[in-house]
Amino acid sequence: MGKRSRAAEAPTSERTIELDPLAPGAEFRSRAVRTTRERRPDIDPRAIALSLALSRIAAAHQLESERLVHRARGWSFSGFRVLFMIWLTEPVEARGLARFAGVSRQTTSTVLATLESAGLVSRRQTSTTDRRLVSVRLTAAGRAAVDEVIGAQNLLEQQWFSALTVSEQDQLLGMLERVLGRMHQLGEGLDGGGSAEGSEADESGEGETHAS
Repeated sequence: MGKRSRAAEAPTSERTIELDPLAPGAEFRSRAVRTTRERRPDIDPRAIALSLALSRIAAAHQLESERLVHRARGWSFSGFRVLFMIWLTEPVEARGLARFAGVSRQTTSTVLATLESAGLVSRRQTSTTDRRLVSVRLTAAGRAAVDEVIGAQNLLEQQWFSALTVSEQDQLLGMLERVLGRMHQLGEGLDGGGSAEGSEADESGEGETHAS
């Protein structure tokens, strides 16, 4: 048998994990990786580092979007997501919005009520026998609001992703899509009507204290 051209790869738990020390939360992630290796060498610390980084990015995306773009306009980030999904798919059944927007049905119902009070959406019963069948549309004011705010949101996101080259952005998108596909394949139920994002929104009370 011929010699191998390179040394066998080290087990995942033994490979070096390089974290940017200047990134927010890097010190905690480094500690998490180090402590996990010490206490549970059987656990993959890279998966922990990846999950912590993704959670931090998702939370920062939501909080900074709300602070810099949406709060001044009178709605939360969950509100923006619901508005944006209606803008993309209207008319849409209210019960389908939770799945499209990535929030729970309870949060969607609360946000829709606030949006309707603000004159941004309208709801109409589409069945005389099933009260759950409600069609949702943007009002003229709601459509104008989304047309305006989507530019500001996209500009903010362009600034964030400018840390990567266009090629790197394409690679990142492809890898994240693969991870999402794997999560769905393993039965996480991301399309089941109530996602992890939705659960977080409920726990934080998002959508209940802001106009959507």
